[in-house]
Amino acid sequence: MSTFHQLTTEDSFLDYKIIKGKVREIVDIGDTLVITTSDRISAFDRILSTIPYKGEVLNRLSLYWFDKTKDIIKNHIISQVSPRTIHVNKCEVLPVEVIVRGYLTGSAWRDYQKGLDISGIVLPTGMKMDQKFDKPLLTPSTKAEQGDHDMPISGEKS
Repeated sequence: MSTFHQLTTEDSFLDYKIIKGKVREIVDIGDTLVITTSDRISAFDRILSTIPYKGEVLNRLSLYWFDKTKDIIKNHIISQVSPRTIHVNKCEVLPVEVIVRGYLTGSAWRDYQKGLDISGIVLPTGMKMDQKFDKPLLTPSTKAEQGDHDMPISGEKS
């Protein structure tokens, strides 16, 4: 029986390393990990509030896409434990966050105001804050450690 299946209560996790992020909590149980997605909202490197069932929705979205892409690239999923929790293999993390932008807002707007490109994409002059893009932009960034800021990745770097 694996270490995971020997754990039956939350108290069982006390002997293991717990990593608390802004949105997820990871329990290192030796050969595998248990990841729970919370309902917390994180923006600008801060926790703002919660949305009921957000953790379940994020978990379902992740599981959906991991399932759809499993024939393209191997992933770490072993099983879904609960609506917000998954059991996964340890793996090397690719520290990249992918943002799909439909509107010129947030950090993209701030960069645009400074005359900077958006992840290597040069936007036309004269755009307005919150303006809808003709086509969504794919803007990858580094996934920084907690407390550090994510940095944009241009098309040449990705």
